[in-house]
Amino acid sequence: MHLPRGIAGVAGFLGLATRQFEADSAVYEDSATGLKFASYTSDRHVIFRVAIPDVIPTTLTFDTVLQIVSPIEVGWAGFAWGGSMTYNPLAITWANGTNVALSSRIAYGYYTPPVYEEAKYTVLKTGTHLNATHWQVTALCKGCSRWGDEDMGFTEIDPQYHTTFGFAYGNTPVDTPSSYSTSFGIHDSIGHPIFDLEVAKNAGFEAKVAAL
Repeated sequence: MHLPRGIAGVAGFLGLATRQFEADSAVYEDSATGLKFASYTSDRHVIFRVAIPDVIPTTLTFDTVLQIVSPIEVGWAGFAWGGSMTYNPLAITWANGTNVALSSRIAYGYYTPPVYEEAKYTVLKTGTHLNATHWQVTALCKGCSRWGDEDMGFTEIDPQYHTTFGFAYGNTPVDTPSSYSTSFGIHDSIGHPIFDLEVAKNAGFEAKVAAL
């Protein structure tokens, strides 16, 4: 379990900061991209994977790679880097014809989250595809390991601790699949899996991603 730094100080005083819950994720080595991921499969067989560099700066600002694999009948799938719907970077993905779309969002309430420019995704051609049964997207994210501002404070992902992410998916397709800013309906399922990101570290991360 990873706690934001401000909370971690209080938790440390109470003796809770080093507590770790058992991870729900497992290591996955992707032969297509050459990356090693921490991977979680939901009850609907939607798969969420995260890969990170092996060297993490003290600022906890680092690039990440997100991979989502979904059955074709799922209308959309979303991933929350902060483990909840609101006030953290979200990735919303869906099938768009013969392509797969990914939109960076953030929610400030319980309505369709608007586009979020602070977390920037680059969809990687290798690792992104669609067929008759599934779609898969693999994307580099800049701005998904640390977010916030001076007024509200910052939240960081610290891979030395287990990290709770969030996911959601909906059975109904998004309203306008061709639009990056499309609206979409309420989710049909959510979850909060715990990831062990130590197993997701990749030596030569930048070079591997650049080759994709």
